[in-house]
Amino acid sequence: MGNKVERKAIVLIVLLAIVAFLAHREAEPVVRAKNRDLQTVFGPVAGYRIASRVPLEQDVYRFLDLDDYTSVNYEKEGVPVGLYIGYYFSLDKVSAAHSPLVCFPGQGWAIDQPVLHRLDLGGYVINYAEIIARLENRQELIMYWYQAGTSTSPEIYKNKMNAVFNKLGGKGQEHAFVRVSVPVADSAMERARETGKEFIAAFYPAFLAYIAEQNSSGRN
Repeated sequence: MGNKVERKAIVLIVLLAIVAFLAHREAEPVVRAKNRDLQTVFGPVAGYRIASRVPLEQDVYRFLDLDDYTSVNYEKEGVPVGLYIGYYFSLDKVSAAHSPLVCFPGQGWAIDQPVLHRLDLGGYVINYAEIIARLENRQELIMYWYQAGTSTSPEIYKNKMNAVFNKLGGKGQEHAFVRVSVPVADSAMERARETGKEFIAAFYPAFLAYIAEQNSSGRN
């Protein structure tokens, strides 16, 4: 049993080393005009209206090393949902996205350990993590994942692998971090969870179309 665990650990270390090497070797900073920016793509989502847009301050934008982003608060029948996507054009920024496990505690939120989930949208599967964040009398359900092409993962090291393999396979090198947040009122956790899943199903096709549009431009 011990030998099997050790072998798996060695294989993982070797794979990570290869991915790290290829990421540095293959990564080329990409400077280009965008076909459309994400703030334009994410106007009203089917069934949801825009409650407010949340522009990032310039120092935060630079700190996250973003190439594009959207940050929008939506609402459906009085229920709010927040969407943030940080978007990157090249592999040299594959470690730029910051996990909620770091960002939320840094802003004073208490968080639970992440729980991994899988959401089947009929043709596409989203592998994501879920945490509960608490600050004073506020409680939010946070659902997040990293995206490279159509591949998703809640873990950044797997996203690095996906991004490198996409690049080597000629599928582009763009990648993103996606976060959906739903306030939890009156301990209605399951309802918040269903709201988050419904919203993801509503916005995700537009996001995939944006990714395909960017990658098909031939400028990666």
